[in-house]
Amino acid sequence: LLDELVEEILLRLPPEDPACLLRASVVCKAWSGIASRPGFRRRLHELHGVPPVLGFLHNWKDDFIPRFISTTASSFSLAAPDRRAWRAVDCRHGRALFFPQGSGGLELLLWEPITGAQQRIPVPAAFNCDDFWTAAVLCAADGCDHRDCVGGPFRVVFLFVVVVDEETSIYSSSIYSSETGAWGELTSVQRTVHFSVEFKERYSVLVDRSVLYFMSDGVASCASVVEYDLASHNLTVFGLPDTDHGLHIASCWWRTVESE
Repeated sequence: LLDELVEEILLRLPPEDPACLLRASVVCKAWSGIASRPGFRRRLHELHGVPPVLGFLHNWKDDFIPRFISTTASSFSLAAPDRRAWRAVDCRHGRALFFPQGSGGLELLLWEPITGAQQRIPVPAAFNCDDFWTAAVLCAADGCDHRDCVGGPFRVVFLFVVVVDEETSIYSSSIYSSETGAWGELTSVQRTVHFSVEFKERYSVLVDRSVLYFMSDGVASCASVVEYDLASHNLTVFGLPDTDHGLHIASCWWRTVESE
């Protein structure tokens, strides 16, 4: 078959089962070359739209359940970081972020599931192991559609909270750039309202590629939302509606934004 015909066939393999394309690419060197072309990947995304979800990571303390659980028709495994040593914190744009289990962690682990590449990133110098924290990872390439940005530049936003007393907490954040290999200046804001400062049950949400939201644990009466503007580096902390009706609205908003 002509390469053009092979390409058209490969493009129409079922997108919900990526293993089909993988198996086809190992048939011969010619097919592998076609499937690995940048132009092929671009056409593949244009034809099928948003790539399928390949699986998910979890922090369950069960050695009998794989760390990475495949959700595709043909299941497969990935060598995810050991759950006994690393806790999954965030996953976005082809990258996953981890933090050491237990106390004493002074570095983050960035993992690219597709390539298996790992990179350790020291936490900001101002962070103390006793502080409360959370983090997010995102692509830093201008104009990227996030369909094939693995191996490109990225940023990590690290947020931590210092509890001064029962009514006062200081929220601080900083951005790490893979291009400079360093953390930016620290942004801090003080709040005198008592909010929950645990961030273990919920994860970050990126809106319009410009604003990150972190939601703390707890019920609406004590949970908070931390807004971080990636352009201005402004940090804002606000509470949730404290009525039952308000809580339902907040929960629905969180799930809807997170799914996009």
